[in-house]
Amino acid sequence: MLKKAVCVGLAAAMLALVGCGGNKQANNETSKVKWPKNVEIIVPYGAGGDTDFNARLLAQKLSKKLGSNFVVSNVTGNGGATGSRKVKDGKKDGSMILFNHTAFVVNKASKASDFGFDDFSFASVVGLNPGNVIVVNKKLGINSLEELKKYSQEHPNELKIAVQTGATSYVIASQLLQQGFQLKMVDAGAAASRLTALLGGHVDVIFSPYGGVKDYIAKGEMVPLAMDGENDLVVPDKKINLKNIKNQGFDAYVPFYYFVAFPKGTDQALIDSFNEAAKDIIENDKEYQKKLYDMYFQKPAFFAGKDGLAKFAPFEKALEKIQFSQVAKNQ
Repeated sequence: MLKKAVCVGLAAAMLALVGCGGNKQANNETSKVKWPKNVEIIVPYGAGGDTDFNARLLAQKLSKKLGSNFVVSNVTGNGGATGSRKVKDGKKDGSMILFNHTAFVVNKASKASDFGFDDFSFASVVGLNPGNVIVVNKKLGINSLEELKKYSQEHPNELKIAVQTGATSYVIASQLLQQGFQLKMVDAGAAASRLTALLGGHVDVIFSPYGGVKDYIAKGEMVPLAMDGENDLVVPDKKINLKNIKNQGFDAYVPFYYFVAFPKGTDQALIDSFNEAAKDIIENDKEYQKKLYDMYFQKPAFFAGKDGLAKFAPFEKALEKIQFSQVAKNQ
């Protein structure tokens, strides 16, 4: 009986040791993921826009969660292609990552870049913007897309629509021109620069994240005509109910996903570590969620790996119908 009890006790002790060893091994696996002291997040657009805001907010949270210093750098040029290329050619040690959005696939389709997702180690989709709002100056007296189309046909190429060549705004403007809008496309840069151009009277129509123009709309200085995303923008507590372009009878849209990618060949353990941290922040951090919603009416969105890449496929197909050409530079 005593012998049996001793055997049972030894067996239990061995199981306990195995359990401890298993936990220790799991912890060791986690501890193997060592991030560089400083991690540069490349945003290929100017400071002050929606992409910059998203990247900086996530960077703050990642710094606290992963213990490294995540810092945003704005590397502009060529519709976002310049910054993307810098990451593509960057070190594969986790010290540099790309924070971009749907314009990345537009860059390739427009030949602004000669690379795509296959040239990176894709991490995940980390956000979904409801899209840009098409706005005009109130002085024009235009209150709908149909009115904009009619005015443009009566005054061909008089109105200037601000775009960024090789980016999503260029795609939407091109789709509208293909459907009878007679507007002059002017390259005015990214979202923040387009807003400045409209305020300065250099252009008449712009695409902007709603958060960037909401105060001007509230004051009655600008008129929102439509959203360019996949859905209408409905915010009951703000009394916002703005239809998207498709629901106003025109065939044009952009699914506005933000994503993160690493230089191709980066250790998968680093990418998995990033995804785990980002997923937790995006889905569970209430402060993070509130700041995004308050600024851009964004709701949490996270899709890792292949699930994230799949979000871009339908839009890549739609880009085949776009004829890309040079537009006038804003003076």
